[in-house]
Amino acid sequence: RHKQHRTMGILTIYLDKATNLKDEDVVGKSDPYVKFSLEQNNMMRDKDYGDMKSTTKENELNPEYGETFTFNIPSLDNMELTVKVMDDDIVSDDKMGKCKLKLEKLGL
Repeated sequence: RHKQHRTMGILTIYLDKATNLKDEDVVGKSDPYVKFSLEQNNMMRDKDYGDMKSTTKENELNPEYGETFTFNIPSLDNMELTVKVMDDDIVSDDKMGKCKLKLEKLGL
């Protein structure tokens, strides 16, 4: 049996742009994209609510996205949004930056 998730609301994220990113590539400029991960940090086990990813902007240190992402959320309690700026590389993607936002502390 699959338990139904209750949805309290929808978290909408608007990704406008990033500025002055540090160039991680030896040849050419970085190819940044942004990855959003939503999870609930519980005492016993964390609950994953999925990942979303922006488009990749090639050779760009001041990328403009203008993209919107939505997550269904059951509650704000212990919900944490991780935002990572990644450099798209052939071998493995490099992390350019990261932050975590605790949704219950944002006064949503």
